[in-house]
Amino acid sequence: MFSNKKCTLSQDTQTGSCTMTNIFFRYGDSRDLSFVLGDDTMLGWPRRFLLSQTSPRNGNQPNFLCSHTRYNEKPMNYLFPKDTTIYLTILRDPVSQFESVFNYVGFGEVYGLGKDPTESFTAFLRKGIKFKDITKARSSVLARNPMMFDLGLDYKFYQNATAVKKYIAFLEKEFDLVMIMEYFEESMVLMKRLLCWEFDDILHVKSNERLDKERAELSDNLKENIKRWNKADMLLYQHFNKTFWRKIKMEGKGFYDDLATLRSMKEKMTHTCFNGTKLELVYVDKYVKTLSLNQNLPAETKVKCERMTRQENSYLRYIREKQSFKSAGMIDAELNEEEVPNTISWDVAQDLRYDPI
Repeated sequence: MFSNKKCTLSQDTQTGSCTMTNIFFRYGDSRDLSFVLGDDTMLGWPRRFLLSQTSPRNGNQPNFLCSHTRYNEKPMNYLFPKDTTIYLTILRDPVSQFESVFNYVGFGEVYGLGKDPTESFTAFLRKGIKFKDITKARSSVLARNPMMFDLGLDYKFYQNATAVKKYIAFLEKEFDLVMIMEYFEESMVLMKRLLCWEFDDILHVKSNERLDKERAELSDNLKENIKRWNKADMLLYQHFNKTFWRKIKMEGKGFYDDLATLRSMKEKMTHTCFNGTKLELVYVDKYVKTLSLNQNLPAETKVKCERMTRQENSYLRYIREKQSFKSAGMIDAELNEEEVPNTISWDVAQDLRYDPI
């Protein structure tokens, strides 16, 4: 069954979003549906999403927004009305997520702490950074509470417990489903049921797995300091982890039947399509582990398997070439304005201040 609702997927760095994008690209591509696109995979980021950041498109309403972007309620609700759209996002345990972000984007070098994954990470967490240094580089906006940042919270509120809790309540109203990366297959089954998709639509393989040498070794103290430094992200994750399992409980026994079916189909697909792993260059000087395609496949099966491993940049170029863009004439200039950021310090509030071990 095909859901007639449109989808917007709010994505965060290092939360499995590349795998999610691949799923949506494959679904939309196979049905000739349309996507909101920008100049690259980062749609206006790190600014909040604006209509002016999107490429011109035909007069029809788009079906998907799943590029990396920062959540912004007003223009997103304008482009994707709540009564006809499913809003999705995915979270990851803040401990593993922050380590991944820190070393993937090279915060050790940004803050002059060196390249060693563990040593630079340890040095960073001795004190954290000051408010003014959160914008030292384009990527450094992710140097504290990266999931909350991508979901739209201004970093001036990072130490304000009341503001954080109110924003979490706002997100609960905005999103129809908040998935959890640590339970990716369970998340896929919930999404399948919500969107009325088929099992083939949610088959997937892990994308953009980092090399082991790029990972920091996390002691118990380091893990605790990650939690203390990213208290807003911890509150976010704890809240939606609870709502996630409540949703599963409400699905009943049929959910676990679907989960078993998905796992069986995924195992069979992986055995058929792939024969080991390889390194692939996805950005400048950035290699990731990906599955190696079995070359001895029938043509139709080979195409299907190849699409599951197609990197986001490659798929984006393909989708852009496929879509025929024309000016839609539907952008309201009022919605292109972004509030000038208030650069006061997060130290105005102290209830979520950083107190490292």
